[in-house]
Amino acid sequence: MPSIGRRIEMKKSALFVTALLAAGIAAAETPSELLVLGSGGSEGMPSPYCVCDFCRKAREAGGKNNRFRTAFQLGERIRIDWGPDALAQTFRFKLEPWKLRHVFITHSHEDHLFPMDFWVRGVSQLPEGGRMNVYGSRETLDAIGRMIGGDWEKNRLTPVTAEPGKPIELPEEGLTVTPLAANHTYPEQSLMYAFEAPGWKLLITGDTDMFPESSWKFLENFKLTAMTVDATWGMEDRRESHLGIPNIVEIAGRLRAVGAADGRTRIVPVHFAHGRGARLHDEFERLLKPLGMEPAWDGMRIPLAAGDGDGE
Repeated sequence: MPSIGRRIEMKKSALFVTALLAAGIAAAETPSELLVLGSGGSEGMPSPYCVCDFCRKAREAGGKNNRFRTAFQLGERIRIDWGPDALAQTFRFKLEPWKLRHVFITHSHEDHLFPMDFWVRGVSQLPEGGRMNVYGSRETLDAIGRMIGGDWEKNRLTPVTAEPGKPIELPEEGLTVTPLAANHTYPEQSLMYAFEAPGWKLLITGDTDMFPESSWKFLENFKLTAMTVDATWGMEDRRESHLGIPNIVEIAGRLRAVGAADGRTRIVPVHFAHGRGARLHDEFERLLKPLGMEPAWDGMRIPLAAGDGDGE
């Protein structure tokens, strides 16, 4: 039998769906896991032209050491970031992008946003009702707008400016998404996204240095089920537009202190790059386990709803 807390969450979810139906809104199944589509940094891994010792070892080892650029998917209808590996990710994970309804972009850097794929929608036969909302900074939406010649209607896209601290309600998905300020791009405001559904809460940091105080304010008592977090610098203690594992340890400690994490919160470093702090995946697993973390890998599934497995 589910715990009392779980039964309460289940009841809340049922009431939420009932309210949607009463309002005439078709409710999709609320996503229950996060799929990691890519776990590499801006170059992917191993870096395609690089012959450093690490990239040589990563090529030889293969497997989880081969990393697409970072992106995620929640269920069939929600995606976070759309970089230059999106087409390859579609093939590898047998995705159906025509079912997407919401795409959240963390920032406009080219490894997280490949505008041409939004133009492709305009030369495709899309299913009935196949409109897609795109959320991001003004710079992100401008980049897409330039690629599609400003014709959002032809491409059946709806641009939505995401502003830190202003919740985005997705009643048909059973979700609330709150953009938060990240610490990465200037003057563009890069974004983190906090997802909340009955029974779980998820933070996707995107690229960031140490979190801005405004984002910490939001995270107070926002008890996370899971968090994916920028780990570009690997095992280096380095705060230079990105984070390393020692910095994530500091962030995890503060999350616990403000009631946003506990021993059950899954902390998943991602966006790995080559360099002094780089490690092969097996070594990352060994080093991170005592820290209460687990390194992301392409194809990793992170369960969000209670009782949905172990993430393999």
